Amino acid sequence: MGSLVHIEAGRQGLTKEIHQLASRRIILLDSDDGGVTVQNTSESYLVAEVKARQYEDPTLVRLRESIQQCKISAFEIGGDEALRYHGPLYVPNVARLREKIMIEIHQSQYFVHPGSTTM
Repeated sequence: MGSLVHIEAGRQGLTKEIHQLASRRIILLDSDDGGVTVQNTSESYLVAEVKARQYEDPTLVRLRESIQQCKISAFEIGGDEALRYHGPLYVPNVARLREKIMIEIHQSQYFVHPGSTTM
């Protein structure tokens, strides 16, 4: 967070609290009736790890540069700054991340094999 010098002394605490909420992915929005709407977003720890690890793969770093130079159209950088391939999040093959995701998916209590007819 930057300097709060330009904000009135009585409002600096509120500004700090708003920044803390934003760092926890909680956003306050003005509503039409003069109130405030709270928007909370969350993401899987695996999604967060995929996004972070995309910067560890040298091939993906070069892909990002090519996308910014408009040389590649199959890949895109989403609004969340994550590299995507035709829409879905692209999972880099670093630190056994793909294997980790497969293990997590298959060991989840919510996993149902697509060919399965029973739960």
